[in-house]
Amino acid sequence: MSSDHPAWDDLAGRFAGRLQAVRSCANPGYVRPDWAERNEQLARDLLPVPPADFLCHPAIAYQMLMGERVVPHELPYVRERLSDDALLAEDPVGTPSTVPVPGTAIRTSPNTVHQLYHLLRYEEATGRRVRDAATIVEWGGGFGSLMRMLVRMHGGDPTCIIIDTPVFTALQWLYLSAVLGEDRVVLHHRGPVRPEAGRVNVVPIGLVADLDVDADLFISNWALNESMPAAQREVVARRWFGAQSLLLAMHAGDPFAAVALDDGARAVLLGDFMPGQQYLVR
Repeated sequence: MSSDHPAWDDLAGRFAGRLQAVRSCANPGYVRPDWAERNEQLARDLLPVPPADFLCHPAIAYQMLMGERVVPHELPYVRERLSDDALLAEDPVGTPSTVPVPGTAIRTSPNTVHQLYHLLRYEEATGRRVRDAATIVEWGGGFGSLMRMLVRMHGGDPTCIIIDTPVFTALQWLYLSAVLGEDRVVLHHRGPVRPEAGRVNVVPIGLVADLDVDADLFISNWALNESMPAAQREVVARRWFGAQSLLLAMHAGDPFAAVALDDGARAVLLGDFMPGQQYLVR
């Protein structure tokens, strides 16, 4: 299947080379066995050329995409706080399912609404603005959806770092290059890792020890708490990569929550429509 996106075929054709470049940048001690299995399945199915509808892959669709049930709860909140509904417009890359934004010609996706909801809830809970963070680290970026919305909501040229497994970093390079422009994204494949200013720096998990960064904001939504204890200890030892501000999402009662709470974060319930889920913010 081909895509209507003008750069898709070229970018997708280079995916295999990008994945090969980062394959060895792994750290099995950081990745839970269930996620390691999903990563292997995803790599097999995306090679040699990812399909244009890659968002339908089970490792993505069942783990990283929200159903329409969140839209009635989150969309009014998001629209009330956004300065421009245009931020809700869905990118066609990956062939996402979309829903209309009432009263407009815009079509959005539950995932886009959900990611904007996270960022706006963070702003409300902390009194901080996303656009005031010059350097942002995200642990576990999925296919790149939250980082896409963060860059757009920021409105400037933040220095962004996503840390993830090799196959997901290659996919993030592909997706973010398609939606933000390839000149905005760099995939690191060797250390030392010195993030390039004003770009989205995609860093395989095996290069974390080589990453030199002092962040303003650290984000991890249902990712760091689903990593192995060794990864959690590394992030805490690095003091959240220097970030004074945190946005974490996880199941209420998760044992790792106590670590963040002891380090000055506070718990905020995500909403009645997602019972048992919470943010930890600082």
